Amino acid sequence: MTIVQAYRMLVRRLLVRLPDRPGSLGKVTTLLGRLGVDIREVRILGRDGAHATDEFVVAIQGPVLEACLVDLIEELEGMHVLAFEELKPADRLVEDVVALAEGEPDQVPPLVDVVVEDLGGNGHDPAPLG
Repeated sequence: MTIVQAYRMLVRRLLVRLPDRPGSLGKVTTLLGRLGVDIREVRILGRDGAHATDEFVVAIQGPVLEACLVDLIEELEGMHVLAFEELKPADRLVEDVVALAEGEPDQVPPLVDVVVEDLGGNGHDPAPLG
C-alpha cells in the first residue's frame, strides 16, 4: 500500500470494552484483519479484572464497512463499542511522521511544525512549550 492509498482510507478511533480474559483482544484484531481493516495503533487504556478498555486507531476502506463495523464487533461475545469516531487533527502525528519517513514530504507539513502543533504551540513561537 502506498502512502497515497493510505490517505484515501478513513482513519478512525475505535474504543472497545471487552472481557478481560485471554483471547478477547485476539478476537477483535482477527475480525478487523479479516475485514481488511488496517490497525495503526492499539492501546490498553484500562482493566478492572472483569473488563478491559482498548483503543484502536484503524484505517477503513470505504463508507460501507465504516457503517457496519460497530455492529460486526458487537456480534462478538462480550464486546461493546464505546466510541467510533474520526480522529482529531492532533491525533494524526504518527501518520505524519510515517509519511515523512517514507519519503512523501509533499503529503504532510514539515516535521518540526507537526511536532510543535501536536505539543500545543505554533511554529513561530520561539518557546512553544513554555
